[in-house]
Amino acid sequence: MAVNTIKTLELTLDGEQVECQLTRAALIDEPDTEELTTFCGTETSSISNYNLELAGFADWNEATGVYNLIHDAYVSNPIAEIDFVITVGTKTRTGTAKPTADVPFGGDAGAALQGDIVLDVIGKPVDGTATP
Repeated sequence: MAVNTIKTLELTLDGEQVECQLTRAALIDEPDTEELTTFCGTETSSISNYNLELAGFADWNEATGVYNLIHDAYVSNPIAEIDFVITVGTKTRTGTAKPTADVPFGGDAGAALQGDIVLDVIGKPVDGTATP
């Protein structure tokens, strides 16, 4: 069995390409499950619960940097929604997400400013096909 490796991934947040600032961009489903017991037995109910997990480097000098986009959304009142498009190969998934916390700010002396960010996806992402 051949293993596919990700060679290219594109991520757009509110219309801005940000993948060059990232080391990870993954849409993860962590479904909420519930056991439903009736007189006929037990069924498991599952409701999708997607997160957009990002990791990368901060570029506070870029007005359209990924950290600035997410920070601005988080500190607005109410927390602003961010539209996203993630493209891997010829497939896309689009949706809307909200930050669950502010982005990291600062770090160790001599180290690159980096961190992990989780965005809570609102509803279910929509599958699509990338256009060349």
